[in-house]
Amino acid sequence: MVVRPRTDEDLPACVTVLRAVHAADRYPSTWPADPAAFLSPPGLATALVVTVGERVTGHAALVADDVDDAGDPGVLRLTRVFVDPAVRRAGHARALLAGVAAALAARGRDGVLDVVESVPAERLYRAAGWVRTGTASAGWRFPDGREPVAALYRLPVTQRRKGDDTAR
Repeated sequence: MVVRPRTDEDLPACVTVLRAVHAADRYPSTWPADPAAFLSPPGLATALVVTVGERVTGHAALVADDVDDAGDPGVLRLTRVFVDPAVRRAGHARALLAGVAAALAARGRDGVLDVVESVPAERLYRAAGWVRTGTASAGWRFPDGREPVAALYRLPVTQRRKGDDTAR
């Protein structure tokens, strides 16, 4: 299992895995018109894949954010995180999150993310060192019109800043 930067050649395989995740978990909740563009959102700082041999089994992207939910401009937002349902519980997500932490540390930036509250992924993020900092409206709706609550997390990679209680 290897975590590495995503290349353009990886995009078709990433879309295939995303389609399997959508079928299993309804993520994303609405299938994007252009799934390759969905995987490369505006502000993309880096995208990582986890592979076994030549097979892509997971994906994560870090996006430059203007500011996080606490007003800190020095963060990267984790997004577009998914692992092939066929290999779940085999360490692929943990490896991917370790790669994300290394990418953040290399850039000297903390990470933030939001995830639909009460999904199993919350347990994984906490185990990987992400700290829950609150909740907020997700800012989007499920196809049935419901707006989910997002759990907000921060990965405090950089030294704790004076007055920053979220890194505790």
